[in-house]
Amino acid sequence: MSARIRLATAAAALFLGSVGALLPTAAQAAPAGGCWNNGCSGLDPAAYCQGDAVTVASAAIGPAVLELRYSDSCEAIWARISQAKYEYPGDNSPGHAKVIRNSDGASYTCSVPLGGTSCYTRMLGDHNVTSYAYGDFDRSPYQWSGRTGSY
Repeated sequence: MSARIRLATAAAALFLGSVGALLPTAAQAAPAGGCWNNGCSGLDPAAYCQGDAVTVASAAIGPAVLELRYSDSCEAIWARISQAKYEYPGDNSPGHAKVIRNSDGASYTCSVPLGGTSCYTRMLGDHNVTSYAYGDFDRSPYQWSGRTGSY
């Protein structure tokens, strides 16, 4: 190999190595969800942070289930109610879920739509704070409410 080719090869390797140093590594990359903490507040968890979400607390509200969901990569939290189903023609709105941040009372609410059985709230940033979920379920003439523990 000529000196000229060796020099060009070395220069290319140096250039590519320096470009590679500028690219984010897995440890430096943005959260998988594309938002983080308060930047997630008000966003749809299904679009941003659902990928690594886990249920961190739950409560039975009559036959409905209330969950407090958390994404570690986004450090965001939201509430979900499921199994909230209309049973009788006179039923009112069957279920609501609300996520509430303990430190400042910020919250988001959702209502199960007519013909549906579940809903979930928008997200709240949850870095170094705690939050909980509150829900109610109205299956006329029965009404239930409850909350999860804080997380």
